[in-house]
Amino acid sequence: METQPRSEVIGSLLRPPRLKEAMERANGRPSEELRRLQDRAVLDAIRLQEDCGIDVITDGEMRRMYWFDPLTESLSGYGRDVAAPVPFTSGEGVSLEELRLPAVNAPLSIARNLPLEEVQYLREHTDRAFKATLPGLTYASVLWVPGVSDRVYPDREEYLREAVRLVKELVAQLVEAGVAYVQFDSPRYTHLVSEEGRANLRRVGLDPESWLGQMIALDNEVMEAFPEVTFGLHLCRGNHRSMWSVEGGYDEIAERLFTEIAANRLMLEYDSPRSGTFAPLRFVPEGKTVVLGLITTKQPEVESADVLRRRLEEASEHIPLERLALSPQCGFASTLPGNKVTEDVQRRKLEVLGDVARAVWG
Repeated sequence: METQPRSEVIGSLLRPPRLKEAMERANGRPSEELRRLQDRAVLDAIRLQEDCGIDVITDGEMRRMYWFDPLTESLSGYGRDVAAPVPFTSGEGVSLEELRLPAVNAPLSIARNLPLEEVQYLREHTDRAFKATLPGLTYASVLWVPGVSDRVYPDREEYLREAVRLVKELVAQLVEAGVAYVQFDSPRYTHLVSEEGRANLRRVGLDPESWLGQMIALDNEVMEAFPEVTFGLHLCRGNHRSMWSVEGGYDEIAERLFTEIAANRLMLEYDSPRSGTFAPLRFVPEGKTVVLGLITTKQPEVESADVLRRRLEEASEHIPLERLALSPQCGFASTLPGNKVTEDVQRRKLEVLGDVARAVWG
């Protein structure tokens, strides 16, 4: 990227109520009415980010039901009648809900390129820098479910080889269309920082001891195929209706992940004590930027500019300020319902994001 962006959203913004209702009714079936509502919502999302002075913008993911649709909707072969469930909690010590994820149950092939469709409309309606967002290979890896997927792909490795090939095709189409910044959403890396998360991996037959190195290699295979592209790696701990999946700092994975991953920008959730301290930032090598997710999308309290500046100063004790940027910790609506905040709160959080980034970095 020509200039260092200092503020960006992670991806999704709250969907308008009318759009949510239309998407629920459509249940995956396209229509002209739905497209018109999505187009209008994207235009509003663009204006919101521009008004707030955000450096890099997205379309708000208004064409998605789930954050992972660029994988499971762009590639045929994933079925929602089978699932790899992930528990979510609101912090009361019990699992409140399981988000049932699709699993591969048929041979993979490219059906469409959803992120390409998103950025083609986005770039037509803004002159700001923009990015495409899609799941990384960590997410793809958990969608091979024993007893279901092995009827199609005898082992996970064969499935992942095909998934990597097809994801590279999706990214190649983005690059050919002029996309210079691609964000890999990879919340599953943080499952390694808690026993609950490791248990989630074991439930789908993964070995937590070897999985980290395998996933870094697969993500790098895609990133290194496009050296002209800026890649961001987004890490969070789950995001669904203001709930999360796991807790724990980056300490157990930081040295290996931060140093070995080929991403240029590490987009790290840091909105609550669930993410631990800034100490693991000492492992981020020169040449990489850390986008600190200090603004929460899960709670309605709007962060003060003074608190955000102090947090940036604390982080700069471990990594120079010139290698930092600022963002929310995750999307405002990773799944269709969205988090439990209002559109007014969302705007105020994005306003403080833009204001602080300009005040700190100019």
